[in-house]
Amino acid sequence: MKDGIQRFKNKVGLNYDDLVDIEEELFKFKSKILDYRFTFNQEYFGIEYLLKLHEFLFGDLYDSAGKISDRYNESDKEEFDIDIKVIVSLISSKNPDIAHIEDLINDLIDKQIFDDGNSRTIRLFFNNIIDCFYLDDEYGKELKENLKKSGRKF
Repeated sequence: MKDGIQRFKNKVGLNYDDLVDIEEELFKFKSKILDYRFTFNQEYFGIEYLLKLHEFLFGDLYDSAGKISDRYNESDKEEFDIDIKVIVSLISSKNPDIAHIEDLINDLIDKQIFDDGNSRTIRLFFNNIIDCFYLDDEYGKELKENLKKSGRKF
């Protein structure tokens, strides 16, 4: 069960309440050191990069980190890769339809690619992609701000 049982299956044997706290602290820490660990290069933006990011963020807690959920197969993985590359293409082209980009990212989050950490991983992934293209640019700032307000818990 995505909401509870999976969260109890963790490498360190934490109960749910402790796991939630540790998960949040670990995410904050690892997201801060991300730039030192990952190199952003457009040719790598895709599902494999997202999987590596998820493993980096949650691999200390979950054996399933960096793997798509068991409810998906290889063809689904290829579809996720296409979805990601479409979003990256829209971001890199400075597409004026920010609402469309938000919708695509939220659709990807709703697919629940991972057993845990979907919203945080996907949001961090796209925030870093936005920074890669538009660091200190008004378009990038607007896009990131709109994603924060989009109704998803990131």
